[in-house]
Amino acid sequence: MLRTVSERSSRRRNMVAGVSNRLPSHHLLLETFSTWLNAHHLPQNLPSRNCLRASTSDISGHSRRFISLRHSPRQHGANEAEATQLPRFLRRQQDFQSRPTAPIKGKRPESNRGTNTFRSRHYDSSKEGPKTGMKPLEPHVLSARLKRSCDEGKIDDAVFMLKNAPLDAQNTQVWNTLIWECLKVKRYQLAYQLFVDMKRRGFSPTTRTFQTMFNGLARIDDWPTHPKQLANARSLYQAFQRHVSSIKRHNPTDADLIIDPLAGYIRILGKAGEYQEVFDVYYAMDQDGPLAPNQFIFTAMFQAIVAAKADTMEGSVKVAADARLLWNQMLRAAKKNQAITPDSYTVSSVLSALSGGNEIDYDLAFKIVSEYYGLEANRTTPKPGILSLQAESLAAILRLCNQTKKHELCTQFLQQVKRRPEEIGGTSILDRGHMEEVLKGDLMLRELGLGYHALETLEWMLRQEITGRNGPKIRPSLATYNLVMQSCWHGVDWNSAVRTFELLSGYHAHDFMDGSVADTPRLDKRGPGRNLPPNAEIMASFLRTAIATKNRANMRQALRIVEYLGFDTILRSGGDDKRETLRAAKHREFFGKKFSSAVVDTVSQVMEEGGKYARPEDAAKWTLLANLAGGNTDSVKPMRMGIRNKQKAIRNKEGQQAKSTRPYAN
Repeated sequence: MLRTVSERSSRRRNMVAGVSNRLPSHHLLLETFSTWLNAHHLPQNLPSRNCLRASTSDISGHSRRFISLRHSPRQHGANEAEATQLPRFLRRQQDFQSRPTAPIKGKRPESNRGTNTFRSRHYDSSKEGPKTGMKPLEPHVLSARLKRSCDEGKIDDAVFMLKNAPLDAQNTQVWNTLIWECLKVKRYQLAYQLFVDMKRRGFSPTTRTFQTMFNGLARIDDWPTHPKQLANARSLYQAFQRHVSSIKRHNPTDADLIIDPLAGYIRILGKAGEYQEVFDVYYAMDQDGPLAPNQFIFTAMFQAIVAAKADTMEGSVKVAADARLLWNQMLRAAKKNQAITPDSYTVSSVLSALSGGNEIDYDLAFKIVSEYYGLEANRTTPKPGILSLQAESLAAILRLCNQTKKHELCTQFLQQVKRRPEEIGGTSILDRGHMEEVLKGDLMLRELGLGYHALETLEWMLRQEITGRNGPKIRPSLATYNLVMQSCWHGVDWNSAVRTFELLSGYHAHDFMDGSVADTPRLDKRGPGRNLPPNAEIMASFLRTAIATKNRANMRQALRIVEYLGFDTILRSGGDDKRETLRAAKHREFFGKKFSSAVVDTVSQVMEEGGKYARPEDAAKWTLLANLAGGNTDSVKPMRMGIRNKQKAIRNKEGQQAKSTRPYAN
């Protein structure tokens, strides 16, 4: 047995030695690796890792007998591992192909939809704070900011804010907001520049944009001082014509296809005195369709021709004739289109236009009043009309009565309104303007008891202020008291004049009468705005009323009131150098002269016959008063002599409490 094993070992050693003598060992290994690489190099023929391990083991097992015996077994194992390892690029390809497919972005795998997975195991969503990312600026937010800035008076800052705002936050509506805010504060040229800049930035103006521009420019009253704005208005009119033509061509059913913006342009032309151009715009409109005249256009036409009547040779007569023509055209258009229905503003405008015509126009005007409001002459019971009576309509009706010289209708219509139910326009619509028109009508009639009826109307207004629903609206003003005082003057009613003065100022006129002159006249304490300071116009009528009575006691009472209130104080009453307009200043100056003249005339009446109708101390005061009022008038020249002596007498009697008991001559 041992012999057999030894023989086999010797035989194996001889075979290996023979092979090694024929072929070197390293050549054999190189040939084996080359054969394997040719068979397995292609990617599609790449085996898996397990197969590679198996093949590697097989190859190593079969080729062991070809390995050189000069290497140790441990070194041979390391060389075998290096020989069987694939190149790195092949290993990467295998790793990429063996990875699972990544899920689509935005979708969660079905298995993970129930649970929240995070990239970090330390992340806790409950501890996450609110996101601080900036939101984009929206147009409505920008509009609110612009309006807030304009309300604070920062128009230029608002313009800068809009021009530097993101384009996504800008649109035509935002620009319209800023344009209207500029027009409200009379920045007309800036508004037009914004309109032009809006178009340059790519925002097309809408119908609302043109309506905003026209309505804003229509606020201008003194057009001779704004020629540039009139040119801008004409340019806007041409642009609006192109705008509606484009809409009509591309989308005839668009909601922006309306004629309403031209109502503002017509009012602009009327205030500017362009009478003929008003009708040029009117006749350039369509006869039917959305661009035909509606009630807003007709209302603007009536208002425009009244404002531009000075531009015509015929004046109010032509205005009334054109108004009658427009009224008939509107009625014919209303039969074709039920949407055209005259409202209170339309009727009030046509009444104002018809009030300056002839009898035909007057008849049409009062027919409209009867048909639409139910007010008729010589009627005691109320009658409802087509429209409910409004305050503006009643004012137009009362002005119509006075302008047509039918003054008695003012009182009749007032009594009818007092008896009407509130649903169709009753006492609650009455205001101070209505009552002043009634007082003007009574003043024109000059009937018996004029002052008494005027005072009665004034007292009714004061009661209505407290008990009625129209309280603050019907509260008398200085103009109301002036009309009542004029009625007392022309009616020669001193008692009513004194009562009017007491209601006006709160002073007790009895404290200024002969024999009861008080050192400190009584003054009734009333609510704010109820005690008014008399102005020069009212006191002039008050003095004229005293002169008209030819009673020197009344004149002395009036002069004491004037002297107590202060001549300069009365002249300055109602005037404010910072807020007073030029017209108001001229009005105050005119009636200041009237008041001065009345003072001089009253003093002259009292100081007749050497001043025997006045006490010395009163005569000295009134002489100074006349000197202030009259200046260098002839009636005051005789009084200047002895002024210094009378002033000295006044100083001597200062502090004396005893009053003279000298009887007054009448």
